[in-house]
Amino acid sequence: MTTDDVKPASDDAHLATLGRLMRGALHELANPLLALLGTAELALAEAEPGTKLHGRLDVVQRTALELAEIVRALQAYLREQDEPAGRVSLVDSAEHAVALVRRVSAVRDVELTVRVESEPLVLARPGPILRSLVELLLDRLEDAERGDEVELVVSEQDGEAVVSLAGTGEFRHAAVAP
Repeated sequence: MTTDDVKPASDDAHLATLGRLMRGALHELANPLLALLGTAELALAEAEPGTKLHGRLDVVQRTALELAEIVRALQAYLREQDEPAGRVSLVDSAEHAVALVRRVSAVRDVELTVRVESEPLVLARPGPILRSLVELLLDRLEDAERGDEVELVVSEQDGEAVVSLAGTGEFRHAAVAP
């Protein structure tokens, strides 16, 4: 194959490649973050409280902790994609999706909430459920404006577990008995 034979990739292909790279990238980010956090903690313990140095080291430590939380959240999301099928709570999945999007989304000043009208369970793999709910939220956030509220509503309708989002759509799956 020559470079002339290579067709431009679609956005989906670019995202799929990025997704394949993500596991390794997150692992490679986690290692230096651990070293940074340890070093900041040791240096902070040695710095005189109230000094500029102490304040700067505190900022470094808080920033590294925030980055580590983002890395952990994305690693957990990726791990969940490989989990086997079982009983999955749509309430837990909706809350997890909101927490993840809150943690990693660049959209600020938009309130993300979950309203529970019922607590349906589904028999499914948790990863695809979570992915669907995250995508639903991200689709809605593209149009959200400052001060908007984005609410996932978890309910059960006619034997189906439903997570809906006003103005964007919904996720439906056959409900199972608790």
